[in-house]
Amino acid sequence: MRTRQRFRAAVVALPLLLAVAGCQSGAGKAGGSEGEATSTATSPSRPSVFDVPVPKQPAAAGDALADSGTAAFTTTVTYTTAGGRAVERTTGVLDWKQDAARAERVVQVPTGFPAAVADELDLTPGRYHYAVEGNEVAYRRQGGTWLRYAASDPKEFADSTAAVLGLAGDAAPWGRTLAEVLKVSFAVEDREVPGGGHRYRTQVDGLTAESVLPPAVVGYASGWGPTQTVVVDLDRQGRLVRAEADYGKLLVELHGKGALRGLTGLRVELALTGHGRPVTALVPATERFEAARTVLTLVDEVEPGDCASTDTGLGHVGVVRVVPCGSGADLRVFGQRPVDEVIRDAGREVRARRLAAERCGRDFRAAPAAWTAGARPAGAYRVSGDERFEFVSTGAGTTVQGHFTCYVTLR
Repeated sequence: MRTRQRFRAAVVALPLLLAVAGCQSGAGKAGGSEGEATSTATSPSRPSVFDVPVPKQPAAAGDALADSGTAAFTTTVTYTTAGGRAVERTTGVLDWKQDAARAERVVQVPTGFPAAVADELDLTPGRYHYAVEGNEVAYRRQGGTWLRYAASDPKEFADSTAAVLGLAGDAAPWGRTLAEVLKVSFAVEDREVPGGGHRYRTQVDGLTAESVLPPAVVGYASGWGPTQTVVVDLDRQGRLVRAEADYGKLLVELHGKGALRGLTGLRVELALTGHGRPVTALVPATERFEAARTVLTLVDEVEPGDCASTDTGLGHVGVVRVVPCGSGADLRVFGQRPVDEVIRDAGREVRARRLAAERCGRDFRAAPAAWTAGARPAGAYRVSGDERFEFVSTGAGTTVQGHFTCYVTLR
């Protein structure tokens, strides 16, 4: 039996509501939220959101998302640990007609937040800019050039850049938000809120609920089954204005599997405002673009001794840009190692990580001093394998097959 296991990078140091009874609330009212455009024409072939049974109203709002034409959005992911809360907040604009979005993502990691957890979650403090047009996603590098990722890129490259390509949404131009789960949600509770809108407690299947999580979390959560509760707010015109989900139940599942034990809380929120207001979502044609596939390299193809930049917008080191060693470099590779070995004891994932760490450790000690002298922290190296490990079960045990990269971070 062959299965694929995501191999996380490792750091190694040497020495509220009323129950719905199937009834319907009143029909949607004219008008909208204060200060917002009111042009939200309903498709002639689709009834208004509040004309369908209550359990289906959030899903109907999902079907009607594009009727607003445009909107501003904020999506927030909050990671809670014993040492503090890290926040990943993305703000931007949506234009359904152009199938385009512009967004700024800000990651804040406070002092005291466990470094090991930040590493597991690929949380790097900073400010990042993105643009979406159709199935293409662009990331603005620190130097100002945009890297363009496309779903039509060669398969291996597209698979390795899925963290960015997933930002092109289905329900809205910008993806990986709670708007993506609305169409498959089922309301189990509903109450009217001030202003004539409604708040629903909805249920969403676990697999769909997983789709809005950051890629680093999905790497641990894949296959989670229980349903997820999502609270959804619609305004008096039936437009989505807010959604939130607490993934505490997921964390309990993951902790039971030994994953993300340092993470005690995980919450996702979405807010939409300014429905129908004019926005500029497209990147001006005067900006400089590069096809990412022509300038980036899979990290396992970087030659030992070479340096690379991780300023790719991906949030991981699986794909990098080879650069001269110096101020523009984020990492330096000192080894590329294959694995093809039988494991007979339990805990195959732990053993696979141990194999990688041991072999990179030997390479670290044998590497030229210039390749490892700039390591941050000093005396530490990292191992990257991402999704390149496979486990083949046989009568004699489990064979671990794959490839990993040994490198040091330079800043």
